[in-house]
Amino acid sequence: MRSLRQRAVAGGAIWATVVVLAGTNAVGNYLEDLTLSRFDEQLAARHTQAVVALANTGGASEAMLDQLDDPVYQRPFSGNYWQAINEDGGIVVSRSLADSLLPVSTSPAINPVITGVEGPAGQNLRALSRQMTLDDGAVWLVTVASSTEALEADQAGLRQRLNVSFALVGLLAVAGAFLLVIFTLRPLSQLRKDVIARKDHEGQLPVESYPQEVQALVTDINTLLDRNREIVSRSRRQTVDLAHALKTPSAVLRNELFEMQQAGLQVQKGINALDRLDAQLKRSFARMKATQDSALEGSSTDLNVSLSRLGRAFSALAKRTGREVITDVPPDLHAKINQIDFEEIIGNLLDNALKWSETVIQLTADATPYQIRIIVEDDGPGMAEGGGDLAFVSGQRLDESKPGTGLGLAIASDLVIAYQGAIEVQRSVQLGGARFVVTLRRHAGSD
Repeated sequence: MRSLRQRAVAGGAIWATVVVLAGTNAVGNYLEDLTLSRFDEQLAARHTQAVVALANTGGASEAMLDQLDDPVYQRPFSGNYWQAINEDGGIVVSRSLADSLLPVSTSPAINPVITGVEGPAGQNLRALSRQMTLDDGAVWLVTVASSTEALEADQAGLRQRLNVSFALVGLLAVAGAFLLVIFTLRPLSQLRKDVIARKDHEGQLPVESYPQEVQALVTDINTLLDRNREIVSRSRRQTVDLAHALKTPSAVLRNELFEMQQAGLQVQKGINALDRLDAQLKRSFARMKATQDSALEGSSTDLNVSLSRLGRAFSALAKRTGREVITDVPPDLHAKINQIDFEEIIGNLLDNALKWSETVIQLTADATPYQIRIIVEDDGPGMAEGGGDLAFVSGQRLDESKPGTGLGLAIASDLVIAYQGAIEVQRSVQLGGARFVVTLRRHAGSD
């Protein structure tokens, strides 16, 4: 179990279960003992009444029956009984026993003895027996017994109510543990949001706004963020320096090659190599700029404006060769991307489509609540199976018959990824050629 929330809730649920079970057992046992004690006290009181009646009557059967005239002793098998047995074998019993006797031991018992016995009609009885010596010297074993049916019913009812009550307590404890976990882990959730908000922005996380237990972690994260920004900044500076260092020699070489070409020498291969070098430099600058601009969450491009402008420009180019550019862009769509970078991406895709299309190029856009898709497709030959991934590889040209450096699609892919988007190439179902789909994050300003 890798989730802290799951661990905490599971631990709270297990602990609540243990407490509920232990509490139910402890309280249940206490209440059972309490009810049994009350039952035994009542049994002892009945035993005292029988002893007093025996002392007053001297063991005379009719006299004792008259003195112990409680209705519970009159009805046969009522569940309440008394009997007295003397050392000579004389027996006096309650009318409720009818022709039965209580199965108690006749051994001497100076102190009260309480036992469970089976009574008439298979009843479960709890009996109290004690040996008494009357004033005339006669020794009697006096026993009273009561059915435990009502006692057991009361105990079962108490146990059931306890189980229900403690089960509700357990559920409340688990719910409380869940709420406590949510409240306790809220600083971590806020920390995650703050890290996401600041990983591309300047500034540190506010250490003092977090609980003491988390402050050390926040401090370490601030250190890592600062170190990461420093590394990225240093890498950018080094890349810029390298690009500038190569740019000047490249310009000098291009001038020399141009003069040699004017003189009639064959230097086209060298010029092509310089074109690729310049394209690589352009790609490096584009990636650095996109990485920097993508950190600005406020960057936004109105697709209707940019795509309309690109559509008009490429429509003019397409007309020269008898082709057509169809544009279908809904209004009020804004993407989270710098406008120059966006037009660089779509411009490269349109330029690629212009090279390979036969008669028509289609530029469309659609949106979901959180994303925007821009689709560029043509009616050209399309890409060979398995060539989609190679199209975005730097310097990779799938067909040498057309001019170019093989970096346009790679630059477009770099820019899209820098803005946390996606680009993929498919076969156009409608036109039959290549179909490029660019997915970007939608700006909150879009309707």
